Amino acid sequence: MFFAMSVLLSTPKSTGWTADEKNHISHNYRFSFQAPFKNEGVVAAEQLLDEVKLLDFLDQTGPRIGSKQRPVTASLFFKRYAFCSLTACLYGMTMLNKSFDMKIENVYLIDHNSESMWLPSFTLKDASAARHCNGSREDFRSIVLETLFKENVTIMLSHVAGAARISKATLWENAWIYIRWIYETWLSEDHSEEMKQRIQEDYAFFMDAPAFHFGLSKNPFHRFAPPSGCEQTKVRKTCCLYYKTENGTCCSTCPKR
Repeated sequence: MFFAMSVLLSTPKSTGWTADEKNHISHNYRFSFQAPFKNEGVVAAEQLLDEVKLLDFLDQTGPRIGSKQRPVTASLFFKRYAFCSLTACLYGMTMLNKSFDMKIENVYLIDHNSESMWLPSFTLKDASAARHCNGSREDFRSIVLETLFKENVTIMLSHVAGAARISKATLWENAWIYIRWIYETWLSEDHSEEMKQRIQEDYAFFMDAPAFHFGLSKNPFHRFAPPSGCEQTKVRKTCCLYYKTENGTCCSTCPKR
């Protein structure tokens, strides 16, 4: 079994978070501050950068997703990976002015061995918080997002796209839908005016961010911006391929509907 290759590690460090913060992050963003590292269901994300191991992983995960095709499995795997990588990190950055170390070598996926849909959670070898205290918050945000994307999401996305032969545009939109969802959720909640302004500024930055944050030659989210003068639409530009899974359908935002 692929997950048997997991490295045995001690419980992750997790200083810098309050008990309430840990509880909220754990319950809302599929993050574990108490990772069972000795469980064979824990796998280092860095292991998946080996193409043979990645394809083995996708082939084993496919049936649990209801997929018989690698590109379909890859798309749905990356949706879950993006959710795990993005949501907890962005909550810490925007709502708490704190950051996780999201470099890919620090990330571990947790397979809960559920017989139902495959929904992993994740942890970090070092889950300690770094807090923004002095200096520019814009610089703090820039550092957090450059680490998150250039040193994690972009790396995994590129390997998954190449190994499984799936469009990078599809995978980038799989990430974008969670960014949009989480910030629009926060904007709909009851927060102070100061907090709402921070949420709006952080949300807008994803479209404004220079390409170096992603380790690319251009911002990959620009393609999902509405044309000038048009309102944002919920309809995706690419299909995530969920309809190709067993009993799958087109999502409510699917361009094929």
